[in-house]
Amino acid sequence: MGRSVRLTRSRHRDHLHWPGVIFVLLTLLIGGAALQRGESLLIWVFASLLAWILVSGVISGWMMLGVRARRIAPSHGEVGRALRLRYEVSSLSRLWPIFDLRIVESGRTECEPATVMHCGIGEQVVAECTCVPTGRGRLELTAMRAKSGFPFGLLLKSVESVQRDEIIVHPTITPLRGDALQRLFAGRGGEGRSASAVRGAGEEFHGLREFRSGDALRAVAWRRSASREALVVIERSAPAPRRLALALDLRMTDPPHTREQEEVAIAMTASLLHNGQRSGWEVGLRVIGVNHTPSTMLSSRRHLVELLDQLALIDLDRARTREGLERSRSSASSIVIHPGEPRALAAPSDALCIAATTIKSLHEVTA
Repeated sequence: MGRSVRLTRSRHRDHLHWPGVIFVLLTLLIGGAALQRGESLLIWVFASLLAWILVSGVISGWMMLGVRARRIAPSHGEVGRALRLRYEVSSLSRLWPIFDLRIVESGRTECEPATVMHCGIGEQVVAECTCVPTGRGRLELTAMRAKSGFPFGLLLKSVESVQRDEIIVHPTITPLRGDALQRLFAGRGGEGRSASAVRGAGEEFHGLREFRSGDALRAVAWRRSASREALVVIERSAPAPRRLALALDLRMTDPPHTREQEEVAIAMTASLLHNGQRSGWEVGLRVIGVNHTPSTMLSSRRHLVELLDQLALIDLDRARTREGLERSRSSASSIVIHPGEPRALAAPSDALCIAATTIKSLHEVTA
């Protein structure tokens, strides 16, 4: 979950909405008629309507004075996927519990309101709402408003609080086929495994050692053991994880790529990173044409989140360069992703240069 900051400021407000306006107008009309005619029935009706307004204002006003809400926001989201915002709501009033409370994010119409039907005196409840981000980058949440019209819905009372939270919204991740990388590298021979110096359950010979309790009999080197006084077993080398070096090409071109093409390329790069990490590859990222520090290659989930953060925070409005891409010195398989069709720009000969739409065509087919 994301870091939550306690409220820094709150402001109470009264609101009139159409049901309340109509009710007040009706009360004034009946009040005017009661003063002109002096009939007891009209006076009683006018007094009753006026009492409703006063009771509604007093009850909701005292109730809202004790309302305290704190937002708990996630640290990350994804474009087009609903994220949950949680609110801890408590009542500090010694007289009135909370009824029919709604919490909305000020200025964000795509966030549904969170509803609290009841919160007792001195209690704390948790309410939830969903918000669908429409663009990658930083989603900043500031003011939130808790409002209620209890008991009659005539007068709305609200408490607006300021709490700053920041959510990093990742690009849309398209599920790709499990063999997407193998299909991309088909015929290139660049995605095979190699043996490492670490012992494991691979196929490559690593060495011999004495038999220990718990070793499988099928690992015993019977011919070598026959010439010794003790059993010896064969150790195998663990296969080295496959490595994928991704480069997103955002260099200046003539004519330039459209914003939509670049956003698709960013989203497809995120999808390929996600697919590689899920398939056990060590993945690394470099963004060409912008100020970006190449990342190391790891296969952990935390590393993937860091790479997705970097993609989410790319500023396409900043100036671009025409820098070249050096040949990779590691044994990693390299892919250069272009927003459009690969251009005649400097690229290493060992890299697979593909268009973002090529990756998009490898989406996972679900029944």
